Amino acid sequence: MTIIGVDVGTVRVGVATADPQVRIPFPLGVWLRANYKAEKDLLTLIEERKASLLVVGMPLDAKGGPTAMCESIQGFVRRIAKRTPIKIEYVDEAFSTVEASEKMSYASGQGTHVDAQAACLILERYFALNP
Repeated sequence: MTIIGVDVGTVRVGVATADPQVRIPFPLGVWLRANYKAEKDLLTLIEERKASLLVVGMPLDAKGGPTAMCESIQGFVRRIAKRTPIKIEYVDEAFSTVEASEKMSYASGQGTHVDAQAACLILERYFALNP
């Protein structure tokens, strides 16, 4: 079983995976949202990895309320949920891309896209909230 984390943006979706026992996320890649490509690729990944959980980053505002991007993310997730019975959880991902960029500037980060690193941070936040 695998846990998949996603950082859904307007153009790209960053993807990371983790074994639920080991709980260390690994960046998998970045998929473009155009023509529903990211959704198709995510459904394939869920099936191939026999994923048990999809963790989705939700960019909440400083008061914990939804931002303008939340509606787009919810639409993306609804389309996934219609096609697979996978359990879906949301995690506040505010500033995950900024944090991922900062981490990448201090580490090698070469060859890894910032959106995939942001997906790793989303999984890390999920694990921190669900020990």
